[in-house]
Amino acid sequence: MQINKISQAMQSELRKVDGTARKQEKEQPVAKAGAGITDRSELSADGMKQREVKGEMQIISSMVRAQPDIRTEKIAEARSNISMGVYNTADFTDKLASKLASALA
Repeated sequence: MQINKISQAMQSELRKVDGTARKQEKEQPVAKAGAGITDRSELSADGMKQREVKGEMQIISSMVRAQPDIRTEKIAEARSNISMGVYNTADFTDKLASKLASALA
């Protein structure tokens, strides 16, 4: 078949081209890492500000993580108020109702 003859001829030519390309790659000198090559980058004013904010956020985040999940002083205060009946007064109920109404409005 002629198709096979053409494809075989093309394959052999492609192998030749591929082989010469590989030889050229091998012959090119490869620069060693850091040998005379210097890269630099500069941050814009916005980039510098973002870097500062990121640093501040990391500090704040570590401070928050250091805080206990349960604030025992608040729990003790609430228990004391419950035992004294602070939440069972008309004054407290009126304040609570007005806060809820304003939050829902």
